[in-house]
Order: sequence, then structure tokens, then C-alpha cells
Amino acid sequence: MALGVTVTGVTGDARADIPAGVPDALSPQPLDRAALLAMPAVWRVEVTARLTGLRTKDGTVINLPPRARSVSREGTAFGVTPDGYLVTATHVVQPSANELSEAAYFQYLAFAGKPHSAALAAQWVKDNEPVPVGLQPVERIVRPTAAGEAAKANRGVAPTVVETDEMRDIAVLKVPNLVNAPSLGLDRGVDSGTPIATLGFGDDDPFAEPQRGALVPAVRLGVMERTGELENNPLRIMTFISNEVQRGDSGGPAIDRNGRVRGVVLIKRAAGGGAMAPTDELLRVLDRANVRGWEGRTQYTYREALERVSRFDLEGARTDLRRTLASYPAHGLAAYEIERLDDLKSARLAIAGEPWYRGGLVAAGITALLVAGVLAVLLWKAVNRSPGVLGPRDRKAPFDRETDADDD
Repeated sequence: MALGVTVTGVTGDARADIPAGVPDALSPQPLDRAALLAMPAVWRVEVTARLTGLRTKDGTVINLPPRARSVSREGTAFGVTPDGYLVTATHVVQPSANELSEAAYFQYLAFAGKPHSAALAAQWVKDNEPVPVGLQPVERIVRPTAAGEAAKANRGVAPTVVETDEMRDIAVLKVPNLVNAPSLGLDRGVDSGTPIATLGFGDDDPFAEPQRGALVPAVRLGVMERTGELENNPLRIMTFISNEVQRGDSGGPAIDRNGRVRGVVLIKRAAGGGAMAPTDELLRVLDRANVRGWEGRTQYTYREALERVSRFDLEGARTDLRRTLASYPAHGLAAYEIERLDDLKSARLAIAGEPWYRGGLVAAGITALLVAGVLAVLLWKAVNRSPGVLGPRDRKAPFDRETDADDD
């Protein structure tokens, strides 16, 4: 669904720079919590291609202006092993001539100040069947989801393409020098109606990313629908999903409530929703690459930390988050989640590890007692000092003198 290979993650300062896309560990929605668990294993993929022009089927060459000669689009990938194996879509890391041409023509129109859209570019490519001119090898960069200081320190890395399966549209990448990296477990279930969340860096506007500037994948909720052969390709097995995926979500994971992968997002459907390759298809490609997916200890300790947060065991959660960082210092969300725990503590949502509602009731009771005390004092003053109100002591002549207790 996109060119490119820049895998990125969550962005900005732990507070002000984080976009409204990082789920809350206390969310009542199980898929939100699952998405937060899966996010550190999700990468943004960006492929950059450079070309000088487009040659149409009648031989006409459209020379691209310098600003339009570098085409960059995003896709998504996710870790399946702690030592750096990622899964994505083949069309993300190996864009076709048509995809390159669509992106280049879109930019040609945009920089020329002409009406432009993805639909216009796609129709022009269909009508003119162009091929890129002066095409150089694509460049691939991947960056993991990250928040706060982790996002600022993230510079990205060039992955190696280990395996591609064009029929299934699944590719396996290898990021060098990773140990104990976050990775996602795999679940082969394809039951229709199962709630799932997709995570991806999709956006229909190819120029939106520079403004968004985030290392946070979008979370889109939906359910799995039917699984079977595609009508126009009986050899290809896919599962339709109701999630409203966007261009750039390709290669991202579709996860269940446990944060485990049920499929690889591949298609945005014109009628709405999308389609994914189910996990069985993914496992076939991993087998060919001689890769066995597993979660590892970093994902385990991070999962434990989030479960403790949901039980409001904040000190236990802090300990597990620090264990997560000890296991993998480059973890994209652990330090950010520690800061969120500090926010909870300062907001007094918990008292010494007690449930938030108990702390809230205690605070409410103290407030009520203070208010009642103030009202009692005011009422006493009214009864004893206001003329003509409620008692014989209030009915004094204007010049009556208060007697001193010692005067006899």
C-alpha cells in the first residue's frame, strides 16, 4: 500500500509531543490495551526511490522537476523474533513500476500546482502505462515505534530483505544487531467475528507524514470476516476485515485481544475495510526463511507491566517496566509508560497501591468533612451573633454590655 521503508514509531516528548494515538493501559477497551502491548514491536517502513522521468506507452517522456524526483512512501512491519526478524508486505519493500509511477506522477502534478489526487494518478498510469526513467535502487529505512526520549534518539537502520513471496505478498526483513527486541506472538485462528486491531502508518495523503512527524502507528478497530480464496486469484488465501485500513498500513499486524498476530494487513478495499493474509500464510513464508517466531523476555516483562497497571499495582508495574528497559534499553514505550505512572501518582488516582476508586472515596470523604465543618462554624456564628435570630442571647438592647466572666 505504500512505497518505502521507514519504520518509525511513537513520537516526541513523553508529554507534549506525543500525539493522541498511544493507547491507555487503563482503557476499558481490551483492544486498546492489546494495541499498547503490540506497539513497541511495530516498525514504520519507508522506501525512497529516485528517478528522473516517466516514459508512456507512446514513447513520450515526462521529465520530472528536481523536487519530484525522490519518491518516498510509508509502509509498516512488525517484529516476530527478538533478534530482529520483521514481517511486512512484499509490495512495500519491492514497489512495482506502476506504484513508483503513480507516486511520481502525483508529485509531478502537485509541484506543478495542478489538481492532484491518488485517484487521478492511478487513472493516468492505467491509461498511459508508463515506466520509470533513470530509476536508481530503492533505499530502505526502518524505525520502531517510540515515545519521549526514545523517539528523539531513533535514527533508523537499513534492513536486509531475507525472503519475499510475491504470490502471498509477504516479505521477511532482518534488522542487524538486535537482541531481546520486542516481538509479537502468532495465533492461527481465523474465526469470523473475532475483534481485532490493526496497527499501521497509513495515510491517504502522501505528504501528511512530514506534518504529522510521529513515530506512532494508527490503531483501527474491527472484526475478522470470511476467509477464503480471492475471486480473481484462487491461489491466494485472504481474510477480509472490517477495519478501515489506509495506504501505508500494508505490512502491519492485525492483533487480537491478547496482542497476538492474526494476520498481515495487505489490502485496502474500495468498498470499505481491508484484507489480510492469515497467520497460516505468514508461517509458510517464515518456514521458507527458516525463521521461527517467538515473543521473548522483553515482550513478556512488558506484558506483565501492563497487566499490573490494569490492576493498579503501580509499584509492581514500575518494577516490570524497569526490567523491560534492562532487557532492551531501546524499548520505545517503557520509559514513556513510567512517566505516565508518575502522572497517575501525582494525580492521586491511587493511594499506596490501593484501587483508584477507594482513594477517590477517601478524598471525597475528607472534602465532605471539611465542608461540613465550615458550614457548622458559619451556622454557629449566625445563631449567636445575628440580632433577632433564634435565641434569647440574640435579643439584647443595642447598648447592653457583655459581662466579663471575672466581674461580680
